Amino acid sequence: MSKKHTPTKSHAGAKYKDSYTRRKVLCGRVVDFEFTSGDNFSLEQWFFALGWKEYFLINVPYYVELVKEFYSNLLNVSGDCDNLEIKSKVSKSVIKFDDKLLGEILSVPADGSRFFETKKWPEDPDLVLEECLRVFYLNENVFGGMAMPTNLLSAEHRLLHHIVATHVLPTSGGHEKMSYQDLYIMWHVVSGKPLNLPNLVMKNMLMASSKIDGALPYGMVITKIFAHFGILPGNEIPSRIDVGDVYNASSLKRMGWKRVYEADKGTVWLPKESGRKRRVEEENLEEKTEPQRQRTTPASKQANSSYSLSLETFLAEIKELKTKMNKLDIKMDNLREEVFDLFYDQRRTHRRLEKKLLAKGVIEADVISESEEEEE
Repeated sequence: MSKKHTPTKSHAGAKYKDSYTRRKVLCGRVVDFEFTSGDNFSLEQWFFALGWKEYFLINVPYYVELVKEFYSNLLNVSGDCDNLEIKSKVSKSVIKFDDKLLGEILSVPADGSRFFETKKWPEDPDLVLEECLRVFYLNENVFGGMAMPTNLLSAEHRLLHHIVATHVLPTSGGHEKMSYQDLYIMWHVVSGKPLNLPNLVMKNMLMASSKIDGALPYGMVITKIFAHFGILPGNEIPSRIDVGDVYNASSLKRMGWKRVYEADKGTVWLPKESGRKRRVEEENLEEKTEPQRQRTTPASKQANSSYSLSLETFLAEIKELKTKMNKLDIKMDNLREEVFDLFYDQRRTHRRLEKKLLAKGVIEADVISESEEEEE
């Protein structure tokens, strides 16, 4: 039997309990699949294989007060910890859904593994902990109970973990370490083994509502649920995701990665420090080997092969020029994204200030609406 969350009475006129007033609502994130595919990451293929791609494209305004009201009145009415049925009351309307209906609302399948607690892992014969760990920690000595720092992950797996920890199983803490629940989800994504995403989301909703503090996840997902049941936001001003909530090249840079161009591999992502060290080593190697190439050509053959040498030199110069142009393109792209990041950080600060002024009655709501229309 699952533990039910029984809402307590709140003061007259309140939409939700006082304990929810100070709790932060996590809106969710969006994945830029054009970026991931362009940089040869497999994220789009992984999510598409599971039927999850649409989930990471959800980008709708969300309503903080309605989300808090939803969590304040949340119940599991099925009496079963695996086959959940959630019930809540929002704006005097009762809503009820199970994983099948939630899957339809989010356009994702409601099938696959339902294990949520790590203690139930032995029930899944395909899930061997050490093998899961080896997928993500290739060069490490893996064992059950080991710490899982994310700085040892590859760029793609680091990005996948960030996506899981902010949009699949959202937490308000840092992302320096990977939890075993994160590992469980990531292994399903990489291996392609079906995982019941709607059931996972519902269990995490119930867990969040049972706590006395902490963030409330799935702001945009819950807005989709409201839309399905025809719940209107009333006069509440909607919140929207910022540019920093979209996973793209800037996201990896903020995680400590740098995009570089390698002649034999094309565009690759390296940790910033090792990336700089590697480029310096390659430049030193080129400086050392270039004079040696000039001395290895025998003098007796230089006259007979002058044409072929000229052609080879010409082609080498073209190749070198192409490499320099690719590096220049990447540098310009990095600079452009840094400028965009600075601009959007300022815009986010401006929006927060507007909301604070609105809450204090210094400005009117239509002032914010007009500024948002101008940005669009």
